[in-house]
Amino acid sequence: MHTLEDLRRQSKIVLDEREIALLRPFGVVRTTRVGDVLFEVGDAPYPLVVVLSGRTEIIDRSDGGEFVIKSSGPGEFDGELGLLTGQPAFAATVVREAGESLVVPQAGVQHAIATIPELSDLLVTAFAARRQLLMRSAAATLTLIGPENSTSIERLQEFTTRNTIPSRWLEPDEPAAVAIFDRFDVSDRAGAWVVVRGQKLLRDPSNLKLAKAIGLDLIVRQDAPADLVVIGAGPAGLSAAVYGASEGLATIVVDDLAIGGQAGASSRIENYLGFPTGIAGGDLAFRAEVQAIKFGARVTVPRRATALARDDGLFAIRLDDKTTVRGRSVVIATGARYRTLGLPEEEAFAGNGVYYAATELEARRCRDGAVVVVGAGNSAGQAAMFLSTTASLVHLVCRGPDLAHSMSQYLITRLEHTPNVRIHTESTVTALQGGEQLTSAAIMPASGAPEALPVCGVFVLIGADPRTAWLRETLALDDQGFVLTGRDVPDGDGAGALSPYRTSQPGVFAVGDVRSGSVKRVASAVGEGSVAIPAVHRYLAEDGAARRHS
Repeated sequence: MHTLEDLRRQSKIVLDEREIALLRPFGVVRTTRVGDVLFEVGDAPYPLVVVLSGRTEIIDRSDGGEFVIKSSGPGEFDGELGLLTGQPAFAATVVREAGESLVVPQAGVQHAIATIPELSDLLVTAFAARRQLLMRSAAATLTLIGPENSTSIERLQEFTTRNTIPSRWLEPDEPAAVAIFDRFDVSDRAGAWVVVRGQKLLRDPSNLKLAKAIGLDLIVRQDAPADLVVIGAGPAGLSAAVYGASEGLATIVVDDLAIGGQAGASSRIENYLGFPTGIAGGDLAFRAEVQAIKFGARVTVPRRATALARDDGLFAIRLDDKTTVRGRSVVIATGARYRTLGLPEEEAFAGNGVYYAATELEARRCRDGAVVVVGAGNSAGQAAMFLSTTASLVHLVCRGPDLAHSMSQYLITRLEHTPNVRIHTESTVTALQGGEQLTSAAIMPASGAPEALPVCGVFVLIGADPRTAWLRETLALDDQGFVLTGRDVPDGDGAGALSPYRTSQPGVFAVGDVRSGSVKRVASAVGEGSVAIPAVHRYLAEDGAARRHS
């Protein structure tokens, strides 16, 4: 993870005369006067502003006031990652000293990044750093108001955090929250609330409603079918998007929650090639997202695919908001859904003591308390190590006789040498207790008496089931619901048939955890996503040739 100093340095880039000259053909020079607004909060699209002379300021207008985020002089530029994703501007740019600015429209920025590597490196690095700085500063573009133990607040925090949307959270009785309620004349202040850019108040919005309110509704209007539609934005899907878009395929990525999939919720991945000190799953996912959109891929969340059909030679993917995405080929990378303990109390404590991921969001709720981690795979081991740094005691509970069958040896060794980790083999969690918040969990060993443990959190990391219910009428699945691919598919001819990632439907490929027989590792998912793209190219070429001769 980059330090704040690293991010500030990367975000504050000054273009020299040669670099500005490279960018000039993509924009127009505008004479500016004091007070000119070059783009406003909520503008979409909005331009990149390069200051040639004079000075501009980036203004946060949240809470009805004006807070100067950054001042830009000659050679500096205003704009961030929304120029690539299509998200609206989180802040305004206002002229403070008259002069001239090079104003580059969004399409021009994307063209420059696609065609001039030198500009691409400079702009993308600065855009990504600025988005991360916005996240860390908890800018009030979005204000979440509600009690900390609210499941809705946790859902909204997960959505905003994993989608790198600047936000802050307030308890309902904090003075800033009270002022907001008073301004919007809200008398019944129970539940979860979201203030959008200080202008709109939403009560317990769905993720999709919030996404629309802040401009994440990116792809419902297609001018032409995409070459490739990737369903799922975990490591496999992001890899397919990066390689597909970088090789010239018009690519759309759809996900129902956030970038990164299960890996995006991992606190630390230590055995991924190239990161000897490990990397947080969210950081890896963010880098992959930036890489994909740099090459022109379009990403939309939160949209869930509900049906896949062949329509007039194209694939039509129906989404849960009743819109349809059309493409010439499809990569299924929907991954899998977290398994639960199956206890009657589990749903009641979901978000209030029972969690299915171990990130900073969940860990802060259990700081200095005892926790239980259930599972025997690498994700459980990584979670136990991560939580051991903030929890007083971590109980790792696994059903089997040891961890060696499903966990990497380096993790086992670390767990065994961490003083505040207790490993319970041949054991299960049999009961959860508490009021509004979880207070204890009962562990039953294979032999002996049950043990009631006082805990503030139970982290359930026991695997997942494939997200394929929407594909049952379309693709061949195995008896567990995973997508059959390659040699496991009934023999057939046609474009793309030679690929080990082909499905029973020509033109549809499956990669990552959703695929039957896949290895449940981040590295293998990334590899599958990349290797599937040559098969997509073959299919598109052969399908195009067949159409021309039909």
